[in-house]
Amino acid sequence: MNDSSEQTASAIFGSLGSSIQSKWASSSGPTHVSKITSSLPDSVKSRASTLTSTYFNMRYFRSPKVYLGMGEDKPFYVETNVGLNVDRVKHNLTYFYLNYIFLTFLLFALTLMISPSSLISIAILAFAWFYVLKVTADDGYSIGGVVVTQKVATAVMGVITVLCLTYVLSSIFWWTLCTSGFCIAGHSLFRDASMHKDEADHVEMSGDLEEAPFLNAMEDESNVV
Repeated sequence: MNDSSEQTASAIFGSLGSSIQSKWASSSGPTHVSKITSSLPDSVKSRASTLTSTYFNMRYFRSPKVYLGMGEDKPFYVETNVGLNVDRVKHNLTYFYLNYIFLTFLLFALTLMISPSSLISIAILAFAWFYVLKVTADDGYSIGGVVVTQKVATAVMGVITVLCLTYVLSSIFWWTLCTSGFCIAGHSLFRDASMHKDEADHVEMSGDLEEAPFLNAMEDESNVV
């Protein structure tokens, strides 16, 4: 990919991101999200914060340049060795997993925009999650003398959510799943990101390295030779 194509692609992604950000900021979405977040119990906020920092940390989100291999000589091709292809898919699924999640949610959101009834179903489902998490935050919720803990309530809501996505939003859910699955499978198989394979192995070293015993031992051996 030449420099002009790379600049054009970067400009398109930058323009798309700015457009989405400006539309979101001008809508009432941030206000509603802020109200809902402030109403959540502290235990839920703590769990969400831990989950976000562990799995949804933006430092693991790869830029469009890395995701598409802009500037690389041969970013997309298929290995002739099956074992190498398997290793490539495993690495790409762990290295680009946040990009794949974002792609799936983006396709799902774009599809929802053309279906008002689906938007209403999602809103009802989101309210149900909010209510269940709130009423079971402290010591659970008592129903007929039986205490339902938040863990049990979350599991039940998970099943209800899957049923809702499978049946109520079946067409949107399966279209999104198949489309995103096709895109993810193609990218993970064809994208050669081997040059980024050792990024997770980088270790920040600090302190006085000259005092390290193993370095001194290597230095003594070199002096003897």
